Amino acid sequence: MDATTIVIVAISALTVYYVVYHLGYLVIIGSAAHRMAADLAWPAEIDHAEIFANPLTPRVSVLVPAHNEEAGIVDSVESLRNLRYPDVQIVVIDDGSTDATFPLLEQRYALRPVQLDMVSPEIPQEGATRGTYRSDDGSVIVIRKESTGRRADAVNAGLRISSGELVCMIDADSVLAPDALLRLAAPFVDDQRVIAAGGSVLPSNGVTIDGGQVTRFDLPRTWIERFQVVEYLRAFLIGRSGWAQVNGLVVISGAFGLYRRDAILRIGGLATTSLAEDADLLMAVHVDAVNRGIPYRVIFSAEPVCWTEVPRRVRVLGRQRTRWAHGLGEILADYRKVIARPRFGALGMLSMPWTMAFEYLAPVVAVVGTVLTVAALALGLIPISFALLVAAAGLGLSTLVTITALAVEAAWFRRYGGARRLLVLLAAAFAEPFFYRPLVFAWQLRGMWRAHRGAVAEWGEMEHTGSAPATQGAVLS
Repeated sequence: MDATTIVIVAISALTVYYVVYHLGYLVIIGSAAHRMAADLAWPAEIDHAEIFANPLTPRVSVLVPAHNEEAGIVDSVESLRNLRYPDVQIVVIDDGSTDATFPLLEQRYALRPVQLDMVSPEIPQEGATRGTYRSDDGSVIVIRKESTGRRADAVNAGLRISSGELVCMIDADSVLAPDALLRLAAPFVDDQRVIAAGGSVLPSNGVTIDGGQVTRFDLPRTWIERFQVVEYLRAFLIGRSGWAQVNGLVVISGAFGLYRRDAILRIGGLATTSLAEDADLLMAVHVDAVNRGIPYRVIFSAEPVCWTEVPRRVRVLGRQRTRWAHGLGEILADYRKVIARPRFGALGMLSMPWTMAFEYLAPVVAVVGTVLTVAALALGLIPISFALLVAAAGLGLSTLVTITALAVEAAWFRRYGGARRLLVLLAAAFAEPFFYRPLVFAWQLRGMWRAHRGAVAEWGEMEHTGSAPATQGAVLS
């Protein structure tokens, strides 16, 4: 087979790849629309009121692992204290912080040392506990422990002493909307098959947080942050919603996820060896339920919102995305026996193969496609007009997915209301493929290489600045 034939075959294969990708995304969009329509139709306010008043509504333990989170830890805890939910246990795990995280909590909530009963001692914990504390009013529990550099170990420490039938895990820089937990917990009350649920996560960059509540907001000021807003809207409103409709979610964000406690206990808590502990947890829960023959559902609800800080600096963002790609490579390797296995349903036959082919391998395909296109042009196999037409079609279809997410946000949720904000987001959607996605692909390739080499997982530090000043933004309607 000569070079010309190889190039023609490869370009044909790439054409099929992108056709399948775009057709698949159209199906995901349809699935997401169906899921969100049902989500917005139920539960109604009366159902929320009934759940709130029902004495059988399950207790929720909210676990907040925190390492050097002085910028936002008080706002995060205050948002939890403001939750509209009848029985919430707040557990903050100070994972070896060297800043003012613990002193701020101690002063704000009048923490006192206490002895806490061990509810689930079978859950492993690597970093030793240095002390346990409770606020004067009993609303906040704080565990101080030695850090192992693993978020999962901090969550496990919280699991050992928490008592809720449901367990919610959020990041220490996250702020929940007042009814977020009530909305996310409602399906657990309605359907005993529901074992895990995720809600929308949106960047808090640009919003103003006062007393643990979002009071004013605007879009972030830098384009690197605005690109992430567009990216999060697309991922959660389209991707997560679509896959949840067929019980095929691969990940529930560690920034905002809710699980049945017994589902976590059955797998022995969170694995502390994975960079993607949130995806690893959900995959382990999936596999355990299938292996035990337990009928189950994993759901996603677009309405409950968690606001979380995203990187403001390119260097920090690059480190984060490298880590994410490295972690995804570990997940695909660890759960490779799920892929293309009918017994795992849509997870095995659809979402895991899709994740591997169109998310994990996407940067490799992009590089190979670019090289092959240049080679084909150099060999005179395709005219430049055809190459430009194909590139324009691909960019147009991928941008259409993003615009669909923006349209859903504008029509149904209106969290980024106003013509100016929507125009800025549209500009970001059109600019993303040229200025942002190549950077993300480069970082993903670096993470893939590290995963392939079996490099030691590296977390690194996330820089936090807290909420925006009170003078910024527009009042929420």
